Amino acid sequence: MCEPSPGACALADTSVSQGEAADRAAELCELGILDTAPERSYDDLAAVAAHVCGAPVALISLLDTSRQWFKAEIGLGKRELGPERTICTHTVASGGELIIPDLAEDPRTAGSPLVTQDGFRFYAGAAIRGQEGTPLGAVCVLDRVPRPEGLDAAQRATLAALARQVSTLFEHRRTMARIADREAELAASERRFRVMTSAMPQMVWTTLPDGFHDYYNDRWYEFTGVPYGSTDGEGWNGVFHPDDQERAWARWRHCIATGEPYEIEYRLRHHNGDYRWTLGRAMPIRDAEGRIERWFGTCTDINDLKRAEGEARQLAAIVEASKDFIGLAGLDGRVDHLNEAALALVGLPDLAAARALAMADFFTPESRMILADTVMPAVARDGWWEGELAFRHFGTGEAIAVLYAIFPIRDATGAAAGYATVTRDLREAKRSEEARDLLIRELSHRIKNIFAVVGGLAALTARSDPAAKPFAAAFRERLGALARAHEYVRPHSPDSAPAVAGQTVLGLMRLLMAAYVEDGRERVAITGDDVEIGERTATALALIMHEQATNAVKYGGLSRTGGQVTLTGDRRDGRYTLTWAETGGPEVTRSPTRKGFGTVLAERSVAGQLDGLLEHDWAPGGLVMRLDVPVANLRF
Repeated sequence: MCEPSPGACALADTSVSQGEAADRAAELCELGILDTAPERSYDDLAAVAAHVCGAPVALISLLDTSRQWFKAEIGLGKRELGPERTICTHTVASGGELIIPDLAEDPRTAGSPLVTQDGFRFYAGAAIRGQEGTPLGAVCVLDRVPRPEGLDAAQRATLAALARQVSTLFEHRRTMARIADREAELAASERRFRVMTSAMPQMVWTTLPDGFHDYYNDRWYEFTGVPYGSTDGEGWNGVFHPDDQERAWARWRHCIATGEPYEIEYRLRHHNGDYRWTLGRAMPIRDAEGRIERWFGTCTDINDLKRAEGEARQLAAIVEASKDFIGLAGLDGRVDHLNEAALALVGLPDLAAARALAMADFFTPESRMILADTVMPAVARDGWWEGELAFRHFGTGEAIAVLYAIFPIRDATGAAAGYATVTRDLREAKRSEEARDLLIRELSHRIKNIFAVVGGLAALTARSDPAAKPFAAAFRERLGALARAHEYVRPHSPDSAPAVAGQTVLGLMRLLMAAYVEDGRERVAITGDDVEIGERTATALALIMHEQATNAVKYGGLSRTGGQVTLTGDRRDGRYTLTWAETGGPEVTRSPTRKGFGTVLAERSVAGQLDGLLEHDWAPGGLVMRLDVPVANLRF
């Protein structure tokens, strides 16, 4: 309708100017689109909008002077609404695109009957522009639940593309109307037609009633790069992808025979040699008696849209095929998506059940507290968090150990849109680790028993052979040092762990030298830098330092009451030096003329096992021994 009905309430004008509102009314009147019957081409676009945006209601809305009229509607059940229910005016005023996550919270729409009476909470729209850029209405979607995340970049781009396609359809309608109005003026009509199609961004073509192609606009030749006139008649099929040619021919022959509108997607050869996906459409132009006089068609390059759809499908396939728990949640923590592995891990039947939950619902009470107090603050501060937590199984209540990783996701503008998680089930790894630890503890226990058996054999030998008693005693002491070193570094349960803190060089030294405390005074003072120690290193060091302490008790700083030993660790430039310095013992007059078995054993252990150096300085005030090894070798 071009004029408001008597007594009608004029639609509130939120356009940039009154002139723009007048231009809109004039263009709608010129198009003759208002109050026309539904058309599949528009209905299909509304259906695409509803599908892509996941919305129950989608509209192709035009703003008349006193109402909002819908060329196509999905899910609303009405062809028009009064001005008090109109939101698309705000889309026009916003510059062409508008997303309102919660209509009830936006002051522009909170009081609208569309919200208070009809129950709508979410709106997203893209302006439909006319020939001169004047906004005529909008392609929009509505939902009865708010969407804090709005639309993602692909959905927004699709909505804008659909609005442009509606504009294209309007131009197509305008073109058809002009052709019909100027039918009697064939020469002028032909000239205007060619000027118009040459200015269109789409490839435009026409055919005779029998399908013979007799015209292409400049966009066609620019796109394909073929010589002018070379695709007239049936030559057009040669620029189609070989796999699409027969399908396109079959569809075109069917439309010529039946008069049905032509629409098909195919790959068209670009001038650079690539094949690009194209949407081909054609409508029959009929005379007053309904006979087809011509066919008018367009080709629209949709390759980028097809690629985006393909990439989205590939990504979705990867997510669904993953054995890890992969999920998405909104900023409010509500679940948006879980893959099949995620549903199976926590015992949920389907995605609908998951979407009724929030992130916190998936965790045990203890992990839920960690999520709130540690995880989410870390995500806000650092942009990610990873660590071990526990899910709960919704069917059995079982606690499921998982490696949980969470990070924020953002929309095309960089604004936070929600959270994503890639989580791994740790139960099997935990079982394997427990089995391995049990085996190691059992082996360590058996080794400890072997030490006891060997020590018993040495004692038995000494009893039967008095001459072997000195050797047996020394051997048992060395074996005891090895046993204490093994006990220090072997895997422990919480109940069997040694009292000393940590498995380190100085920790081992304190354990070995505990026997040399006299009247509460430590005869061996241990100080300096410390490093972690491994099992192989511990046994070697235990032998070396046991021999050194034994000799100090017999001949050196610990052989007299006031004697003292200082044991100092020094870590520097990737090496570790352990210095044994004796004081207060007998004066050293010269270095020994021979090396005992213990000294030879110590030197071989340092060189062979630790790849280190062992030096003795026989100073008059007391022996100084330096053991120097690479830090990396101490951890084995």
